[in-house]
Amino acid sequence: MVDDMGWNDVSFHGSDQILTPNIDTLAYRGVILQQYYSEAICTPARTALLTGKYPMRLGMQGFPLYNSEDRGIPLPERLLPSYLKELGYSTHLVGKWHVGMSRKEYLPTSRGYDTHYGMRGGFIDYYTYNKVERWPDGRILYGMDLYDNDIPQEDEQRYILDALTDRAVKIIQHHNTTCPLFLHVTHNAPHAGNTGGPLQPPLYSPIKNKHIANSNRRLYAEIVNGIDRSVGRVVRALAEKGILDDTIIIFVSDNGAPTVGDNNNWGVNLPLRGKKYTPWEGGVRVPAFIWHSSFQPRIWNGLMHISDWMPTLIAAAGGQFKGKIDGVNQWESIIRDSESNRREVLLTVEDSDRNVYAAYRAGDYKIVVGNVSGLSNEYYGADLMTNKRQPPEYFSSLTSCEVARMFEGMGMYLDYFDVFAKRSASTLKQEDPVRDPTPCVPSPSRGCLFNVRRDPSESHDLWDAANKIAVLLTSRLRGLWASQKRRGPPNLQLQSDPANFDYLWTPWIVKSASANNNAKVDRTLLLNPKNTTKANVINCNGTTVIRNFLCMLRSVF
Repeated sequence: MVDDMGWNDVSFHGSDQILTPNIDTLAYRGVILQQYYSEAICTPARTALLTGKYPMRLGMQGFPLYNSEDRGIPLPERLLPSYLKELGYSTHLVGKWHVGMSRKEYLPTSRGYDTHYGMRGGFIDYYTYNKVERWPDGRILYGMDLYDNDIPQEDEQRYILDALTDRAVKIIQHHNTTCPLFLHVTHNAPHAGNTGGPLQPPLYSPIKNKHIANSNRRLYAEIVNGIDRSVGRVVRALAEKGILDDTIIIFVSDNGAPTVGDNNNWGVNLPLRGKKYTPWEGGVRVPAFIWHSSFQPRIWNGLMHISDWMPTLIAAAGGQFKGKIDGVNQWESIIRDSESNRREVLLTVEDSDRNVYAAYRAGDYKIVVGNVSGLSNEYYGADLMTNKRQPPEYFSSLTSCEVARMFEGMGMYLDYFDVFAKRSASTLKQEDPVRDPTPCVPSPSRGCLFNVRRDPSESHDLWDAANKIAVLLTSRLRGLWASQKRRGPPNLQLQSDPANFDYLWTPWIVKSASANNNAKVDRTLLLNPKNTTKANVINCNGTTVIRNFLCMLRSVF
């Protein structure tokens, strides 16, 4: 999983501006998830991934967690890694957590991961690992946030992408192959560092992006290139370990890019509307694919949501999830290229004092309702896409990348015509020729309705023309909204100040009393293992940790 990468920031979606050859090669040889949705912001996205539930069920919707906030995924919730451990997996998280750190009970190693190497909060400086937090009242807190389990990595001196990738590679190298591995890599890149600071590309990076006219976009491209190199290194480690052909690799972004505004990183979501923090497609529709050596390469157009990964990965690992969640098992649909098991998706909910809005999709139709007046509701980044010279040749960048070399050793090759056919098919097309003079913004009396299959740019409002559909979708959305648990204002606590802990961000609540957002939660979610074997259930406490969400899963077939 990567952080704040836009739809137009991977080259398999059609842009030649920022080349991502390792990512693209995996995508072309795997299944590109063309109708994949996440959440609009990072904490809700990670909550949905780990629980299989819409974040609003748990009070985890809306603005992302502060490091100083006493809140997290409710402790009664079992998370994805704990179920995979039940199926015999060694489980490791490398990278960003951001779903609770006020209490030790919230930390990854208390929620199903054998190890965690990375940051517990939302973002850090790429070189010093410091997190600067600004409170609404103007107060500023700062401290270091990079840990190897419970040990602060104050002496670490590497660029954060390298530190995380090195740990991921080390975990693979030391993995005991008599049991399966779940490696969850969640890079903080290409999220901006501390608010107000410059983008932080690797200092050693070769200058590959001189063709890009905008200087900030060039810096962003160097960070994305670093992510691509990380993917190549991880795939190489899997190949050298001899387990690549039996590994499932998933690549997703947690939300759209913040092209403008707070913590902007100059990522681009075009042709999608909006950005991170918004209910528009640019906030919630993100790059995604899944790869396995046995897959028939293709583009899958089934509707999918980030909450689907928990039941889907459990099924891929040989288990059967039982319990009431929002995620649906898409494993058979993906491997058989059949219709999605999902017909609707609640895309995002915000219930703060400043804005109250929601977005919901059923079939091809999507509604946006509520107050979005303070958001970024336009199209951003066209000026960033200007090149001042010809970019590098695309196909040769693919055939010379690390992943392509590893695939050649497995007898898998890229075909020129097949690559460009898939690239064309995964480039969004605007089939609806009508564009409203001013893009629809919902008001107290009406929402906005779009056919996002034909109109992915959300430029033609159908609220009046297809009012019966609008009424039906609004009624269903109201039903979902009624089940939400209010997030409430951030519960910021001065006791969290890193100055109290030698300038380290660390849990500050030592008592094990229930946190204030621990709603009554269904504890009856059970696994029904179908086809695991004794060899897959032995205790395999691996070496150390891993970060960022590429999500490497070695499964049983």
